[in-house]
Amino acid sequence: MTILVRSWERLRATAIRHPVLATFVLALIVMSPAIVAVGSNLVGTWYPTGDVSHTELLLRGIPRHPPLVGVAARVGNDINDQGYTPGPSMAYLMFPVYLLLGRSSTGMLVSNLVLHFSAVWASIFFVRRWAGWGAGFVLSLGIAIMARSLAPRFFLEPWNVWIPVFAFMFFMVLAWGVSIGHSRALPLMCVVGTHCLQTHISYVPLVGAVVVVSLVTVFLGDQVRRRPMITRSVVLMAFMWLPPIVEQLRPGSGNLRRLWEHFTDPPSDTVGWTASAKAMSGEFNLLGPWVSGPGHAPYDAPNVLGVMLFVVLVGMGVWAGSRDRSIRRSQTVLAGTTLVGFIATGRIFGNFYDYLIRWMWVLAALWAVVSVVALCARSSSLRRAFTIVGTVALVGCAVWGSASSVGAHPPYANDSRLVGGLAPELMDALPDNGTRRLLRWHDPAALGGTAFGLVLEMEKRGVELGVDPWGGAAARPYRVLTEDHADSVLWLIVGPENIAKFSGRPDAIPIASFDPRSPAEREESDRLRVEIERAMNEVGHPEWITLLDSQYGHMQILLFTPISDELFEMVARYSEIRLPGAVFAVPIGAPLFP
Repeated sequence: MTILVRSWERLRATAIRHPVLATFVLALIVMSPAIVAVGSNLVGTWYPTGDVSHTELLLRGIPRHPPLVGVAARVGNDINDQGYTPGPSMAYLMFPVYLLLGRSSTGMLVSNLVLHFSAVWASIFFVRRWAGWGAGFVLSLGIAIMARSLAPRFFLEPWNVWIPVFAFMFFMVLAWGVSIGHSRALPLMCVVGTHCLQTHISYVPLVGAVVVVSLVTVFLGDQVRRRPMITRSVVLMAFMWLPPIVEQLRPGSGNLRRLWEHFTDPPSDTVGWTASAKAMSGEFNLLGPWVSGPGHAPYDAPNVLGVMLFVVLVGMGVWAGSRDRSIRRSQTVLAGTTLVGFIATGRIFGNFYDYLIRWMWVLAALWAVVSVVALCARSSSLRRAFTIVGTVALVGCAVWGSASSVGAHPPYANDSRLVGGLAPELMDALPDNGTRRLLRWHDPAALGGTAFGLVLEMEKRGVELGVDPWGGAAARPYRVLTEDHADSVLWLIVGPENIAKFSGRPDAIPIASFDPRSPAEREESDRLRVEIERAMNEVGHPEWITLLDSQYGHMQILLFTPISDELFEMVARYSEIRLPGAVFAVPIGAPLFP
């Protein structure tokens, strides 16, 4: 025991002398699941598809086509005329590491990791600096719990929805710092907050409210330092908003105007306050997703015991921190942000996906962290006990998350295999002669994700493929190619039935084909197809069968068709396995498919 005590004291002394290094090492420990997940993909080949391919298509535009807005978003009433996320900060923050690592897909994964790690390290560093090692340790434990729950998929999917999560945590730490008098943190807080809301629209009300309150707080506070900090903050935010403003001023409606019209006049009913309360009770929960992992939908019933434990912990934290100004301020910042979050959640319209409220994980974790810090500050015996239990829990989360991340790969493996299988055949079939090629697709399963992945991979190989105007938001406008300006047209057709049908066209020339499924998956897929068709006939809806081969038909069934749970599971698995694909060349002016 004496040896352990001495070792602990030496470690503590070293941490005090070298806080930057110590917080960096602590961040390495809590983020080890993310590091292991990304490290597992440094060897081998991965072909991004879907939303992740949209991210890399955005990055590849720099510097020749610098983005003025973010990636494609569910903005507008017409899927064929999408808007974008508010701003391009994500692209510019990711680009340096992406460029350094050869503009590769693996480089994008590493860049994503660097962004998350930087936010985590900075959060721990500033909390330690402003509140001491005890608070920094408790925050590290909260982050370790979140990282374990998120790993590995979260860290292997550079998706604009995920990228701001830990940045938002850093933003909240900085907002607390400003509230206790560290006004020099205001410019950095505004920059980080602007990055969050530019990257995903769900952060706009939370970040906007906190920034406004913080600016007012500093303005009414320190007379000597307030003006430089406010001026710097405003200038930095104005600089970050230059690209979206330039885009808005170009001919056309502009993305900022489109965002405003879409969210001030939503195309469908909002979910309402009852749904907001239900969603928040499922997330602000000691047994909720931020502890146990994803899988809880906003409309699912919350874990009642977890809600009660969370309320008790926060209540005890409020009592314990009533005499500590710093803790009171942190609780005030969290309470105000939570209230804004509740109102914003009630205003969500359309499908209520869990990724729209992933910021709740951050607020729930911070509420727990602040409450534990307050209780430990009130009781020295509790502080000593928590140090032991917390250390074991932190290491346990790091080991558990790392073990689950070993050998993990990005999602949608068969989509990646399909792109990887088609690309070499296309390279052999398509001479690099400057031909302007337009790619179209018919994809029941992947929402066109493999098509965008194919555009990305062929561009890396030196063959540029254009897309129709309706796909320009995802592929970027400079990759749009109309048929009037194309020299040839290619079709990516997915699914055995669709391939057979397209092959029967006299104008279609097959130039590439690939089946990404393993033999076992092909057998399972064929069996599921028979069972699904039989089930649809038995319930008296044979017309549903046509959706299995229709454009984006699988999602049409899963999201908008009133099917039983059993049928839902079969269709979901059938879609997950994916289908074979083939590429055909057709003459200019050839009819569309089907």
